Amino acid sequence: MRKVLFILALLAGVTASAKGRLEHLPEIKYSSAPARIKGVIKDYTTKHKEVMLCTYVAFGSNESTTANSVISTMFPSEPSDGTFELEIPIKYTDRVSMKFRDNTYIILLEPGQEVEMKIEMKLLENPNPKKPAVVFSGYLADFNNDLYQYGAEYESIKILEPIQTREGLDKLRGLSVSEYRDFVLRLYEDSKKKLMADKRLCGAFKEYVDATYQYQTIIKTLLYNTTLNVANETEKTYERPADYYDYLQTMQPFEPVGFFYTQSTLAAMQTTNIVKNFSEQKDLRMHPSTKQLQTANKYLNSIAEFNELSAVDIATIKAECPGLSDAILAQNDALLKRIEEAKKSTAYRVVNIDDKLEGADIFKALIAPYKGKPLLVDFWATWCGPCKAAMQTILPVKEALAGKVNFIYVTGPSSPKKTWEMTIPDIHGDHYYVTESQYSELLKQFESNGIPTYVIVDREGNVKNKYIGYPGNEVMEEQLR
Repeated sequence: MRKVLFILALLAGVTASAKGRLEHLPEIKYSSAPARIKGVIKDYTTKHKEVMLCTYVAFGSNESTTANSVISTMFPSEPSDGTFELEIPIKYTDRVSMKFRDNTYIILLEPGQEVEMKIEMKLLENPNPKKPAVVFSGYLADFNNDLYQYGAEYESIKILEPIQTREGLDKLRGLSVSEYRDFVLRLYEDSKKKLMADKRLCGAFKEYVDATYQYQTIIKTLLYNTTLNVANETEKTYERPADYYDYLQTMQPFEPVGFFYTQSTLAAMQTTNIVKNFSEQKDLRMHPSTKQLQTANKYLNSIAEFNELSAVDIATIKAECPGLSDAILAQNDALLKRIEEAKKSTAYRVVNIDDKLEGADIFKALIAPYKGKPLLVDFWATWCGPCKAAMQTILPVKEALAGKVNFIYVTGPSSPKKTWEMTIPDIHGDHYYVTESQYSELLKQFESNGIPTYVIVDREGNVKNKYIGYPGNEVMEEQLR
């Protein structure tokens, strides 16, 4: 009887302990109050100033930003107490990356909340420590501890290990597209069973891992054609049945908040749009706490396309996403300032040719006004990253050859007109916006299958050379002299 009571008491204790852990991930919270990370590195002995780095995605920029804290809080000649403290100006619940020496830690943060870290140097330097070298306390401690301890064990890509090798890919040989999808879904279900049976993990961490597994599953089903070609050693297009992506309606991967922590929250939001577009399942449900971010994204994308906000837009933003309104309006103010600066710029000129010109006459009309000096014709687009990167790279050449060489830039309707108008004031030279058929004809004339494409014309108007992709400043300067 005593033995039974002891077992019941033990089970009760285990249940109570499990209930005491974080069972669910928090919904996305919005605030202008910064998140904080405080910590101490035990047995920290270096006399040099080292930095604890925190990388996060700044709202509205889509770019990674780094905050840092010098660990040594005293003079370099004195011992350090190993403490550090960072303030992270995130606007909503998001994951950040902490780096110390060669170690990187992913941490989930919420604006206005504080996370504490304790790092033990001796354990960190031990290849086989008997206990975790890093322990979190404070906000979301259970989740962050599980992520540190078990993140590598439950890395999302591992659900696809059975088909990552040649032996595994052989299992996919001869499968139809639907059979391939079902095979991948079984891999997900098997991995999920193992995850849910692991009693070491808190519920919040299980939700997170499940979301990462679903994400990998979706990506792998999207890549059915590539994977089946590799498995079957073929090069063909596999026909996808109409109901191929219907499983997403049952899975509803974006309804749990966990999906939005599988990567930076903003990147996850953009991923949902990609999945919806590729799968044509546009009515997939989203977690309610993403509503503010969805609204904010819509207006940020509009501003990025150089559309200033109207009074109605501003009122909507303040009502529907109050936690992000100040940041969105700051982006709009920056756009308005840029528009005013563009109006004052005299470093560029818009030139037109007859939109009815065809064939070889198009290029003849483009270069006719520039005889007497060497000419660089740059075929580009506003959406082309390599085009814009090359424009920055060539600046020293343009400066060295100022007044001695003409530079013209040609694009077409694939570059939104308003985006083009707002981009070219920063690109010194003459700008042409030709019709779609003219742009295609020009690229065809120079046998170009991509942009940027450059054509160099000599003083007499003869084509001297062409390059698909930027050839480098040394080559360009030599060709233009």
